[in-house]
Amino acid sequence: MVSDSNKSFSRVAAVDNAIDLLLLLSNNNERSIRELGEYLNLTKSTLHRTLQTLENRGFVKQDSITKKYSLGYKILELSINLKSQNELRNLALIYMKELRDRLGDTVQLAILNEGEILIIETVEGTKELRVFSKAGQTLPLTYGNFGKIFLSHMEEEAILHNIEKSPLKSYASNSIVNKESYLEELKIVKERGISVSIDDPIDGAISMAVPIFNKGGRVIASLSIVGAKTPHLVENRLEIEDLMKQTGAKITEKVNRS
Repeated sequence: MVSDSNKSFSRVAAVDNAIDLLLLLSNNNERSIRELGEYLNLTKSTLHRTLQTLENRGFVKQDSITKKYSLGYKILELSINLKSQNELRNLALIYMKELRDRLGDTVQLAILNEGEILIIETVEGTKELRVFSKAGQTLPLTYGNFGKIFLSHMEEEAILHNIEKSPLKSYASNSIVNKESYLEELKIVKERGISVSIDDPIDGAISMAVPIFNKGGRVIASLSIVGAKTPHLVENRLEIEDLMKQTGAKITEKVNRS
């Protein structure tokens, strides 16, 4: 942990420069490189490097005639993605809380973001024994039930590509590390509409995940519960699976009506 007195030393100058530049451009349609240099008090070489990097990544663009700079379309893409995530989160939250209140276990909502699982909301369980992970956490695509939900609705070529990118690992005693077995598991997940794991990816835990679809039938999110492997969860697994599917269907309907 960084103490308050040392926070200034943890800042990265290049990142600070890029953020200052983007904030400046957000307050004006276009600015010349001279104007940017005057406002930001940066050397010409530093400003050129920062602009070139941001332009290559699509965060700024230069007018071919005026040679002035403005925000790029990547900013709009991020804004649209954030708006979509917030709308999804807000629509799902009431159902997530209902699920938590009924089962007492932690409920999570995740999306697929640049090839990784991104948890965008967590409602912590109320039981003494509970599993918790915070919103904003990223996980490999082959991790746990979230990954199985997303991967099970992909074409085989895309599945194999993602497994190569994020190799199967033994996270817990029941993790599937054999590729053929994993592919068979994905077929079952898609057919049943739910992914259920015991002692994977956490020993001593049971978890379930269901898909959330958009109007086009594409999986846009995955809803999950995770809790300690208690007799109640194990013995009532089928009932809880039905509840998960019903909740996933409700969120899907809500999302597609918004």
